[in-house]
Amino acid sequence: MELPKVGETVTTARALELCRHFKLEYLVERLLSHPERYREWKFDGCSGLPDEVMGFFTGCNWEDITYQCCLPHDLCYGYGEPGNAEERKRVDREFYENLVNRAGMKKWCASAFLAAVRIGGAEAFGLPFSWAFAHKKQGQ
Repeated sequence: MELPKVGETVTTARALELCRHFKLEYLVERLLSHPERYREWKFDGCSGLPDEVMGFFTGCNWEDITYQCCLPHDLCYGYGEPGNAEERKRVDREFYENLVNRAGMKKWCASAFLAAVRIGGAEAFGLPFSWAFAHKKQGQ
């Protein structure tokens, strides 16, 4: 499967394909049940830093970080259930595990990434990469 490039728009239909690819079956069910609840979004790689810099900084292949860790995490965040702190905590823990096991990141570095997403991804901030970011807001 061809994965989206950084800056590419991800439609709900495309997200459905990606969720299937990453075996995120609970999100597949969520998207199939109510596709009208979601809006398209731009894949920004690993939010907050240029991905190539992150690879240099961590000593890992930036493409592994971007496509094996950040993209599945973005899908889980985008289509996460609003207000579901337990789901978010589980998704963030899986992100940490992917950084260590798929990208080969040192645990101390993955812990720093985990802390950053726990703080920066808080739903209350309403940032473009916050929890449940692909949900349509009222009036959209």
